[in-house]
Amino acid sequence: MTDEEITKLLFCCDEPCPADVAMVFGAANELDLGRRANRGVELYRSGFVPKLLVTGGGVLARTRPEAKRMAEIASELGVPARDLLVEDRSANTFENIDFSIALLDHHGFLEHLTSVILVSSEWHMRRVLLTAQTRFPRPIRFICCPTSEGCNRANWTDSEAYRNEVLNELVLLEAFLETGALRPVTGGSAT
Repeated sequence: MTDEEITKLLFCCDEPCPADVAMVFGAANELDLGRRANRGVELYRSGFVPKLLVTGGGVLARTRPEAKRMAEIASELGVPARDLLVEDRSANTFENIDFSIALLDHHGFLEHLTSVILVSSEWHMRRVLLTAQTRFPRPIRFICCPTSEGCNRANWTDSEAYRNEVLNELVLLEAFLETGALRPVTGGSAT
């Protein structure tokens, strides 16, 4: 695959629009986690969503789940606890979605859910989108609103570290598609 083909495949970004909730995915490092949390708060403050669902049980610095750290960041930035849903058990993107679905159902939101803004790093968005499209129990409109900082479509080829991150993501996505864990779904996000 060419760099252009990889960019088109992996990097998803839509214009923000009103949705029922923003699902913010955790990250293994504090910098990416903070960027994602800040992006979710930005969408909340701009009135695109009334609720933030932060998801991630991976433990940062072996002290607390990613979702709890993102909830702390959101609270510090003025998001009230009543507008935060915290899913802190998941260990991977599949569990992020599955446990978030269960949380939305538990709180009575799933039945009426029509649209979700997905927030992650731009290089991770295609897998997030396909996982959401594959795992949600019925069609939902997904809007991809990644962070603009860090590794993105404009700079991933400029750095060996970013290039490796993107190529590793490509291998992972292709493996999930090949095994049927994810299925290619058309529509739902611009590229």
